[in-house]
Parts: sequence; structure tokens; C-alpha cells
Amino acid sequence: MTKKVRVDKFITAVPGEWKFDDQVAKRFDDHVRKSIPLYEEVQRMVVEMSEWFIRDNSTVYDIGFSTGETICLLQKEHKRKKNVKFIGIDNSSSMISIAKSKCNSKNAVFIKKDLGDIENFSSADLITSLYTIQFLPIRQREKLLRRIYDGLSEGGAFIMVEKICAENSFLEDMWLELYWDFKRRQGLTDKMILQKARSLRGILFPLTLTKNIELLNLVGFTDIDVFMKWYNFAGIIAFKSKIKNQETKKPKTVSQKIKLQ
Repeated sequence: MTKKVRVDKFITAVPGEWKFDDQVAKRFDDHVRKSIPLYEEVQRMVVEMSEWFIRDNSTVYDIGFSTGETICLLQKEHKRKKNVKFIGIDNSSSMISIAKSKCNSKNAVFIKKDLGDIENFSSADLITSLYTIQFLPIRQREKLLRRIYDGLSEGGAFIMVEKICAENSFLEDMWLELYWDFKRRQGLTDKMILQKARSLRGILFPLTLTKNIELLNLVGFTDIDVFMKWYNFAGIIAFKSKIKNQETKKPKTVSQKIKLQ
């Protein structure tokens, strides 16, 4: 049996078997701030951008909501609006329990479901996914993103934040070392950093920024912009601007356009 290793002061994991279990859920809000640069700033940016999309009777989805941080902040920002529905989707029962305790509101619903099993998003004005799609095997991403595009109302937006790969090997090494410097500044030891990386083997599948944008184009998004870039992390916003012409040539599949890294 493979021994668990320490990736934080209070969190252990098995190499290649990172899980968002009860242990991680209880310490997630602290751990994520040590592991993800600009975490609070990104949350603030998402809330600010939401002002252009959330109105009375809006429906908002958050995919991979973890402890419900984003939904809680969005609820607070839009509390004066009428009949706004917030729907969180995550596959961790432990995260759902914490999110429900943090966001105890009748207009917030938290659903347990694997990302690959999400069938549709009903008339959404805003869909967010922060640091989540990177855990989905590449072969499944096109299906999920296409359902996101189809589920958005015209004029709606999809906001995603991802860990990314650099466009070339020199920058990949450079960004990785600077990322590890960030983690050291948060109090994580070199051993913890290495053991966290080992725990994510075969679990985390980042793409380059270019390939993430290509994938969004592939499923139908044409209006896309990068609102945040920090070394090997990026935030992207994509709009559903106009209904596509039914005679538009069928796009290539993701397997034809994006090669596994």
C-alpha cells in the first residue's frame, strides 16, 4: 500500500491519487490560498464582471464550486436582485456539506455530479468554472464546453480560470520555478511542493493558453478575452454573442485540433 505524504501542514495525499475528500475540504480555503496565486483577487474580478450578466431572474452556474466561495460572493453582490438562482455542481460530498453551511440560502442549490455527466445548463446568463476543468480528461472537455455554450442565453458569458502550460519548454521551466517560489513564500516546504506535484500525476491535465482558446472557439465561442495571466495561470471570459447560422460548416472535433500534451 502506497504511503500518504504531507502536501501541507494539515493535508496528506497519495502520489497520483489527489482527492477532494473530507480532509482536504476542511482545510481547502486555507490551502487554496497557499497554492493558487491571486486567488482572492480572481474571486473579486469574477464578482465585478458578473455585474454585466446577472439581473433579475438570472440563472448562474458554478462548476466545481469547492467550498462555495464564488457563489457566496456572487450572492452577496446581487442580493437586491429578484429571483436569481445559483446552481453549484461538484462531485465531492465533503465540499457540498461545507458549501451548504457557508451559503445557507434558498436561492442556492448544490448538486453532486461528475463533470462528464452534466447534461445541460438551462438558460444560463453566467457560468463560472474556477480551477476545475483542468482536472477533466482532455477527451471529455469538448463535450462539457459545448454543453456550456449551448446552455448559455444569448449575451451570456462563461468565465474559466485554469492552470496552464507555457507555449514553449523554456517558459514552462521558468513559470514552474516562479510558481514554486510563490508556494515557498506561503510557507510550504520544498518537500510539500514536490509531494503535491506527485499527488496530481494523472489527475491534472493543463493545456496551453492558446489551446484553451482554440477549444472554446471549437465549441462555438467567437468573442473571447484573457482577463488575468500570472505565469502558469490564466483567466478567460467567453461570450455567446449571436446565434450561429445553421448552415455554418460543422467544426472539427477536438481530437483533430488539439493533441495531448
